[in-house]
Amino acid sequence: MKKLGHYLCILMSMTLIFASCSSDDNQRLPQIYIDQPFYTLAKGSIELKIKADQAPPTDVSIPILFAGTAVEGVDFTASESSILLKAGETEATFTLTRIEESIGDENKELYVNLQKAPEGFSLGLMNYASVNLLNNNGIIMSFENSTGKIGFSADFSIKLTNMKGGAYKVKVATTFDIEVDESSTAIEGVHYEFVNGAQVVVPINRNTGSFSIKYLKKEEGKDKLILRLANKDGYAIGSNGTLTVTISGPDIFTGTWAFDKITNLDLFEMYGEDISKAPKGTPSDRITFEGDSYLEYTFTPDLSGDLKNYFGTSPRKITFKEEGNKMFQENNGANVKISILEIPDVNVNFSTTHKDIRPALVGFRLITVDSKEVLECTLDDYEPQGEDFGAMIYSMMEDMTWAPLRIHFSKIE
Repeated sequence: MKKLGHYLCILMSMTLIFASCSSDDNQRLPQIYIDQPFYTLAKGSIELKIKADQAPPTDVSIPILFAGTAVEGVDFTASESSILLKAGETEATFTLTRIEESIGDENKELYVNLQKAPEGFSLGLMNYASVNLLNNNGIIMSFENSTGKIGFSADFSIKLTNMKGGAYKVKVATTFDIEVDESSTAIEGVHYEFVNGAQVVVPINRNTGSFSIKYLKKEEGKDKLILRLANKDGYAIGSNGTLTVTISGPDIFTGTWAFDKITNLDLFEMYGEDISKAPKGTPSDRITFEGDSYLEYTFTPDLSGDLKNYFGTSPRKITFKEEGNKMFQENNGANVKISILEIPDVNVNFSTTHKDIRPALVGFRLITVDSKEVLECTLDDYEPQGEDFGAMIYSMMEDMTWAPLRIHFSKIE
């Protein structure tokens, strides 16, 4: 018995050695695997990503096997039956699309398996993924927008909807995690930081929540931040599953800008003001910012229209005070971040008949309108008097923050 036991020990040792060698051989081969182990599909489509440790020298194909309670052609369709990984590339994707007519009262489970590694590769441990096909009660989570930018800081939001597209309000405050995609070029802690962590809380009885990101540093080639919503049980990724953010840093207004128009006169008309008295500009009206830092400019107004009654016509130094939130009534009351600059000597009465010269805070930001760069001025630090435009509002509210003038200037190239 002792000799038999001795032989069994030797046999087991040899088996372990061979298994170890085989495992080592596999580990020496570059692996192919699925990027994530778990996905959720409500309706629409999701994209699954296949990765390789090393790019193949020629195109290779990886066959896929589907299993589970979800049936191909009944509950979902796949963009292909095998994944093509092209020569020189380390990533490939394929798409699963929900057949909406099949959505019923039960969740369906789908298992996606990589069947076989191409020659020269091995399958990694993550060679399969589970896809939960939600039922009629499924919830869809999505970023509000697919793109954005960060000046000094920026707020972004997510929204929750039901399968019919209506708002889904959470019964308890719910936290959703935000992930940074590895394709991002910006580095957390160097170029940006999450103000309260990489997560967003949707408050009770609400279907939206927001999170904030702060600008730290701008660096050429390292200004892209790509965010995605982390998988969450019972929720599916919606149409804006990723958010691509450009880290642009503070707006620089250097250049000469020509008066275009005042964009929100309908607000004054709603308040009962006679908009025929509104300030008017001319095609030759210009304002110029000189300087290469957002902290200070030489500001030169060259104005013949009514704007000269506020800004005057003399050059002077103006300074950055803060990034401020301003309510844009014309944008459903949304708060918008703008740069607040102090101009040391303006006529805050904005009038030819009344004068009160003092420093004033004026907001500016760069926006894009019809593919063209526009300098938007938010002017709410003024005090109209008598019969001047806006005087009725000022006499009632004692300031003009509820009735700012929104003025657009076009860049002179």
